[in-house]
Amino acid sequence: MFKYLFAKNEDIPTGSAAIYFGFSSIIWFVIGTGLGSFNAAKLGFPDFVTGSFVFAFGHMRQVHVMAVIFGWISMAFAMAMMYITPIIGNTKLWSEKLGLWNCFLWNVGLTLALTLMWTFGIESGREYSDFPWPIDLYIVFFILFPLALNVWMTIKNRRTQGIYTTNWFFAAATFMVAIVFLVGNSPEFFHLTGLTEAYLTWWFAHNVLGLWITPVAAAIAYYTIPKVTGNPLYSHRIGHLHFWSVVVFYSTPAAHHLMSAPLPEWLKSFASVEGVLILVPAIAFVSNILLTMQGKWHMFVENLEIKFTVTGVLMAIPLNMQGGFQQTRAINWYIHGTGWIVAHAHLALLGFSTFMEVAAVYLGMQTLMRRKLYSIALGNFHYWMLLIGFSTYWISMTIAGLIQGAGKIYEVPYIDVVVAEHPYMIARWIGGTMVFTGNIVWLYNMWMTARAGTVIPAGRQPHELAYER
Repeated sequence: MFKYLFAKNEDIPTGSAAIYFGFSSIIWFVIGTGLGSFNAAKLGFPDFVTGSFVFAFGHMRQVHVMAVIFGWISMAFAMAMMYITPIIGNTKLWSEKLGLWNCFLWNVGLTLALTLMWTFGIESGREYSDFPWPIDLYIVFFILFPLALNVWMTIKNRRTQGIYTTNWFFAAATFMVAIVFLVGNSPEFFHLTGLTEAYLTWWFAHNVLGLWITPVAAAIAYYTIPKVTGNPLYSHRIGHLHFWSVVVFYSTPAAHHLMSAPLPEWLKSFASVEGVLILVPAIAFVSNILLTMQGKWHMFVENLEIKFTVTGVLMAIPLNMQGGFQQTRAINWYIHGTGWIVAHAHLALLGFSTFMEVAAVYLGMQTLMRRKLYSIALGNFHYWMLLIGFSTYWISMTIAGLIQGAGKIYEVPYIDVVVAEHPYMIARWIGGTMVFTGNIVWLYNMWMTARAGTVIPAGRQPHELAYER
């Protein structure tokens, strides 16, 4: 990377920025899930690594969360944008040099932020926006704005007549996430406290998911499924319905996160109703993608990228059913503050979103490096470790959450609840460790693909050669 940072843009090989973002995202995924496995071990085995605040669960949890969201997920998104946006527009990335500087500054900034949090305990203390305010500004101006500029200018310079659904989502999401960051972190910028701080904290947390992670993951599926299957998108109109309903319904006031707080009742009711209406974009998205698969369902078994993408799409069904109805007062009072919410958050980030990002990285890296995947067997091993590991985690934490909810409602002594949920904490650790193991194998597989993968002939695509012998 370093030799290209000060090179002329025309001297930088096409796809360099996306390739470096791809490898960076995988490395952060290994780091993030490794931290997650360590944290889960501390919940399953309370005497595991004690005596140091650096390894305390309450100190490490946020390092794990931020490494996954801003390292793995967001950098995989950047890779997908820098790979997919030019292809759809039949053009080149506006600036490979800007993309490389973006990747470099992203890695430097995230490493600094997590070091400050982990080693020195310097953070905001606000969930999902734990970075101190100087880091927040760094993210906006040195990470998000350069990414957005590259995406917008690439779309502007397209050599196609229209803008495909995927690029609608990419362009809008890069715009909205900057606003979410600036507004959501205003409690630190302007020293807001109390209920205002609590409300804006959860407004930020909800909309990072709703206006960044959810739409970009969906945008990836809108590209990957038609590209690999060869089928046209089932309906562009349904794609537009999905886009505008995300903008309208997912930009919820987020007060459903604070149902027991002294917020105005109308605001909580408004948020609750809008929360249920996220089923509109969810149904539009899932139906559009699954109908696009018509006649090509055999690829769900045969093709690695389709396998990951469709699995992520299918996970959108329980994700949005949960997300919609757990925002209602009738359900929220029972599951609020329990492991159910932790399970739901992982269904969104480690399930729905991650599976589609993994597919984009697999496809994009092979295409840009012109190398066939080193080992399909290792790719399938990665898929099953991720799927079984995640499912074990999600199911065990959902059950633990229901136990905690019952203990809360029926005023069961706290220690009895801890004992009852202990087997599920062990299952949580097992599932998370399986995901971590699968990611180590993935990193090795992609490294070997870069070094020893079979060269893909000009005019061919990775998925066309995947199972050729």
